[in-house]
Amino acid sequence: ELGAASARDAYEAPPEPLDSAILFAPVGDLVPVALRALDRGGVLAIAGIHLSDTPPLNYEHELFYERELRSVTSNTRADAREFLDLAARHDVRATTHTYPLSRAADALTDLKAGRFDGAAVLVNDLNR
Repeated sequence: ELGAASARDAYEAPPEPLDSAILFAPVGDLVPVALRALDRGGVLAIAGIHLSDTPPLNYEHELFYERELRSVTSNTRADAREFLDLAARHDVRATTHTYPLSRAADALTDLKAGRFDGAAVLVNDLNR
């Protein structure tokens, strides 16, 4: 309903090989999974500031056919503006649920329990 062509478990293969992928999750175990999802010459960009250790990569399954693995040290404001413009052009929408900062623990509990889809957004209600 949000316009995605496919939505699957992070460890599940996509319906067709990908030209590129961006890994935002700080989960090193997903690196070989994402590399295997790439088509020949595909690029995986790891866009997080932190990433847990990655398991050993199997050359034949994860890197063969000129697949590339790139890391990103940081994103600039210009990068963010370019990304948001691209998202708007492609009608990418996010589902958000607002919580006051004083209820951050509730947001985490609700997220863990699967009480909503999308992301929780904390709004500062402290020291006002």
